[in-house]
Amino acid sequence: MRRLRIGAAVVVGLAILVLAVVQLWLMRPGRPRLMSAREALLSRQNQELVKLAAAAENGTLLDFKGMLIVVDQLLVQDLLRAVTPLEADVGHGFHVRIDSADTAFGDGVALVRMTGVASVGGASVGSQVTVLAAIDVVELHPISGVLECRVSILGVEAQDARALGYNDPVGRLTEALTRGGLALLLGSLEIPVSVEDRLSIPAVESKRLQIAAEDLPLTIAVQQVKAFGGRLWVFVDAALAPRPAKSEAAS
Repeated sequence: MRRLRIGAAVVVGLAILVLAVVQLWLMRPGRPRLMSAREALLSRQNQELVKLAAAAENGTLLDFKGMLIVVDQLLVQDLLRAVTPLEADVGHGFHVRIDSADTAFGDGVALVRMTGVASVGGASVGSQVTVLAAIDVVELHPISGVLECRVSILGVEAQDARALGYNDPVGRLTEALTRGGLALLLGSLEIPVSVEDRLSIPAVESKRLQIAAEDLPLTIAVQQVKAFGGRLWVFVDAALAPRPAKSEAAS
């Protein structure tokens, strides 16, 4: 087990080193600055890989006391492709149509990559864009059987930024998507799961043992989320809900 933990930490550590070298290479003097979307993704991956490396070294990478829900990236990708194309006015005069989407859950980031066309001011011609986003917040709704995943913007890449106007149009489009535009396009992702929010104990009737049936409510809450190996690992705490206090009999 110790050897397994060390091996996982070494692999993650090498990945951090590679990302750090790439970041330094991108920032070297005299080299044109790349799109901020790529830099944002590399920075986020570097931060998350540091956390994964520490968890692997401490033996807590898959340490949980409640429930573990595992979501494959292909499932999320299929859900996204089922609702495309997506189209909306996202703010700042921009109109975006998303034609395709894919996912990559690794390096600590649940990456969602969406491609389509953006235009401004009602123009008939726009630019092909790639929107990089990540699943950040996950909530579990046991009653409806839905794992709700909210997506945040990492950045936008435009094939022809000049077609979107002047004065940093890519930056303005990124800001529009960050400030509610993505919600107008996509909203939250709802993944169907089966989680009971009650513990039902059947009655036991025998000569020597009698147990009354009982239905105990549970409190279900997402504790943490990790992304690696092409999957989203959702750690869930489950506990018996506190019983309501019985009112004292009137004296």
